[in-house]
Amino acid sequence: MADDEENDPTAPFNELEAFDSLWAALTWTQIKKRVPICFKKTIRNRYFLANFVYLLYAIGIMVIDYDPWINGSAEAEEFVEISNDTSTVAIETGVSIVNKMYLGLAIVHMISAALYWWAWKDHRWNDVIMIPEYLNLVEASLYLWSAIWYQNEDGLYGPYTLALHKLETVAAFVELFASFGWIMSWYRTYTRALGRGFTLEDPDTVAYILTTLSSFIYIAYNIQILMNPDQYGTNELYYNGDIIYSIGAIFYLWANLRDDGWLWWMPVAGQYGIAAGRIQSGKPVRAGLPHILMGGNEPCLRGLRKCLRKDSNKGDASVAPVDEKI
Repeated sequence: MADDEENDPTAPFNELEAFDSLWAALTWTQIKKRVPICFKKTIRNRYFLANFVYLLYAIGIMVIDYDPWINGSAEAEEFVEISNDTSTVAIETGVSIVNKMYLGLAIVHMISAALYWWAWKDHRWNDVIMIPEYLNLVEASLYLWSAIWYQNEDGLYGPYTLALHKLETVAAFVELFASFGWIMSWYRTYTRALGRGFTLEDPDTVAYILTTLSSFIYIAYNIQILMNPDQYGTNELYYNGDIIYSIGAIFYLWANLRDDGWLWWMPVAGQYGIAAGRIQSGKPVRAGLPHILMGGNEPCLRGLRKCLRKDSNKGDASVAPVDEKI
């Protein structure tokens, strides 16, 4: 989100035109006037791209959970492959398909985490709000590591399987810390305007509540598996986490559409006939709080200068006065 959003005349909170009904807002005149503006803002919105990839990742997880032909709950099919030299039978079970899909989704998750880091174009790399993005990259790397190891699972109590449980438990805790970090970054950057903030009217608020809740569910599931590995494959608690996680992804994308003006046809605080830009709240619209940098403006250069300054001081101290040499 840009820091000068409060000066954008096309922002939803600066809307000056009121509509009496949904049909009045969706007339061809309004669509023709507003869609090009919204589309122009969306294609330039880095955060929209990150949220879109994030939603694709969540949809992929739901497909694995509930498609019987992928997760193996339906009857397994055998694919026979015959070569010219010898006849070989290759049986591809649902488990191998799921492992390949998890590996692909782990790569998508890694791309999504990188896009979220890239989306903060108005903030420096050492801004405090970048902390959850770095945690997200660590979490995505851990899940990618575990997805690579899925093909090495060796029974419920095998060393690879137990290591996978520990790895995913660590990733779940990192994700939880990142979820709290996203609440912090949202608080420091959200635009102080009507309909935004600590209210369920703000889809950002609904989204971070759901993602944080899903993180707690994943931690509970992983702890249960660590305590009793026999539940692996039968404990379906993570299904609930995946559902909540996917709903949160939808709300993040919904918040993006709101920020870009796509939701002009929706009522303001549940009421038609009201224009958000004409409401006198007594408080100015403000986009976020001042930036806080970790270690100052240039932490690396400052540390390097300190080291060089110390070295130069040591060199000066070792030089004896001319009088003492005589």
